[in-house]
Amino acid sequence: MTKLSMVSDAIIRHIESGALREGDRLPSEGELAANHGVSVGTVQKALMQLVHSGLITREQGRGTFVSGTRVAPADVRYLRFRDAEGNELPSYVHARAVKRLKRKGPWSDFLDGEGYVRIDRVISVGGRFDLYSEFWLREEDFAELGGVDRTALERNLRELVAQRLSLPTQRVDQWIRFDTLPSSAARELKLESDQPGFIMELRGYTLRNRPLYYQSICSGPFAERLVIIRENGQ
Repeated sequence: MTKLSMVSDAIIRHIESGALREGDRLPSEGELAANHGVSVGTVQKALMQLVHSGLITREQGRGTFVSGTRVAPADVRYLRFRDAEGNELPSYVHARAVKRLKRKGPWSDFLDGEGYVRIDRVISVGGRFDLYSEFWLREEDFAELGGVDRTALERNLRELVAQRLSLPTQRVDQWIRFDTLPSSAARELKLESDQPGFIMELRGYTLRNRPLYYQSICSGPFAERLVIIRENGQ
């Protein structure tokens, strides 16, 4: 494990254990460097990596604070990553944007309708690499959710739809391919626009086999072990 990974993993373990909670302030860069026996430069790189993943925020003159929200297990139950020792890596979500679009694509082919809402999120896997997720709903379905704040968007979207619209996910079709990443995903993941990567598409159905949501998940290359779960036919 590199010194950079050692610092990142230590901070993530503290968040996982509850020793650091949302809103808590991290030790100074100098304290972290001394505690881990690394340079301040290494600490700065580790913190910037965690900032990009949405786990922490840095405020000028105030310090570094925990901001990441743990993804509800059901929200990523179909994708689980493990390290070389077989330990499951925690996942954290960071909402990027909510956009109303008329643009056509695989989401419109599946959902049908005139307008759509896309929820963009980045999921940090153990602070090691990121997944970029686009979650599409019909515009009218999103409107029925009522006011949706950032906290809600950083939790389980399937459960949010099920609770507020009484539309449970009954079935999910899943496809995986290795292909050139969409420009939006490459941009969020800070990868070259023509770089190939991991792409997973999910199509969720609710009661009476009605199309409910379309989701795509992308990432660049990763060395961690991926376990893909299919539960109850999903």
